[in-house]
Amino acid sequence: RNMSGAWGRGPPKIEVPPPGAAVNFEALRCPCRDVCQHDEVFGAPELFEHLQLYHLALVQPPSEAPLEPSEDELGDLALACAKLWDLDENRLTPGEDYTLNVQGGKKAYWNDDSADDPLFSFVNDEVFKRPTYSAFFALLDNYERETGTAEVVTSSEQRENYHFLEEILNTKPMEYAHKYLVAKGLSPANETQFKRQLYTLWFKLYRRSTSNDSSGFEHVFVGEVKNGKVSGMHNWMQLYIEEQRGNLDYKGWIYPRKRSGEGADETDQVMTIQFAWGGELKNVSTSFIGVSPEFEIALYTMCFLSHSEETEVELGDYQVTVKTYKIGRDMIGTAFPQCSE
Repeated sequence: RNMSGAWGRGPPKIEVPPPGAAVNFEALRCPCRDVCQHDEVFGAPELFEHLQLYHLALVQPPSEAPLEPSEDELGDLALACAKLWDLDENRLTPGEDYTLNVQGGKKAYWNDDSADDPLFSFVNDEVFKRPTYSAFFALLDNYERETGTAEVVTSSEQRENYHFLEEILNTKPMEYAHKYLVAKGLSPANETQFKRQLYTLWFKLYRRSTSNDSSGFEHVFVGEVKNGKVSGMHNWMQLYIEEQRGNLDYKGWIYPRKRSGEGADETDQVMTIQFAWGGELKNVSTSFIGVSPEFEIALYTMCFLSHSEETEVELGDYQVTVKTYKIGRDMIGTAFPQCSE
């Protein structure tokens, strides 16, 4: 990047040996010595330590997106959603933190299996040690998969729910979402009250087939089975974990509705796929891939509380429609992205 502002008087001139020139790694000089005024000779390890000590501190950190919503963002939900993508510093990097094996594409009504292998070839286990990922993972075994079976929330599970909310509220996407919702008059400014609002939205039980058999979190992130078909389950971590356990069979990515559209590849961060979970099929399901839990909670909460059932938004390189629908009077029935045509 342009370092002129970071170095004050322009970036230092770095002397690069000509191609083929011999380099003595025991007698190196600092390439930025016009800044630090250190003209002595270093060995390679000592030069590395010197550069870390003297020059990393001189470089200004990358500019950060402001957490206060701008007037434009307050006037346009799509811009506010795009800001969340920019703030998701906990998002994984394709090809480094995880690797996909997308295999064959198909139409949703095709009965064949277009993928012999799992969707996820690799996910770095260190990812699940991150605070919000770890807290999210702890929630995935708290639910009955069949609708019509009432959920029982133990005191331990309730603590896990609140712990998850506490962790994500310490992140930039959720801090921004809170400020946005307060500015729009949709959420309380007090963080404790906001946490209660989030708990009600995502974890309060409601009726889908019978009393207290579902919640927004269970449907969107964990998944449910109703009348022999999978519903919800729009989270990449749950897909990966269930695939690892042998419970999920990835059957291929779904062709765009316009056949001229681009297909899937291993770097995609939004995918529409088909899979079977415990033998029950989900014909079409779209999920973000590699995004953080806080990003998805922030995105869906902002859209739902803004009463926007469909929000067309540009997230990085992706044009998506974020869909959020209520059940009953004011509960999250479902929330998921849909790839725009």
